[in-house]
Amino acid sequence: MLKLVGIGIWVILVTASATFASVFLSSGQDSTNQEVTDLGVEQISTDMISIPVIREGDVTGYLVMQLSFAADKATLEEKKTDPVPFLKDAAFRTIFVDANLDVRRLKKKDLDALTAAIIQEANERLGNELVRDVLFEQISYVKKEDIRNNAAINNENGGN
Repeated sequence: MLKLVGIGIWVILVTASATFASVFLSSGQDSTNQEVTDLGVEQISTDMISIPVIREGDVTGYLVMQLSFAADKATLEEKKTDPVPFLKDAAFRTIFVDANLDVRRLKKKDLDALTAAIIQEANERLGNELVRDVLFEQISYVKKEDIRNNAAINNENGGN
């Protein structure tokens, strides 16, 4: 009888310790997985942005574009401010300051470098790794002369 009681207590202790160990280990894994969880990205589109292109002290034209930013969803949820003005400003500063960028003859490598520079500038201004990618929805270069010609044509046609 004493053996039977001893075996019963031993079974209870083994079961209780196995349950405790499994709960303790699984709760430790959940907390580490929560830190690594990636919520994905959220697309943030801007309005049309017009950036003056200045070469040798004169405005030669305007780069007109609309951008879309792939922003980290988890970081975006932590932010208390609207990131769109910062993103537009980062794009404006990057393009306006880069005197080596020939916007009249953009090449693939120019767009890749421009994208990387905008991402870096935006993340520095926002203070974290919010922006993962920049997508060009629309981009075009308008010469200063074309703007004047279109304005003159519209004036002659009565503003239509």
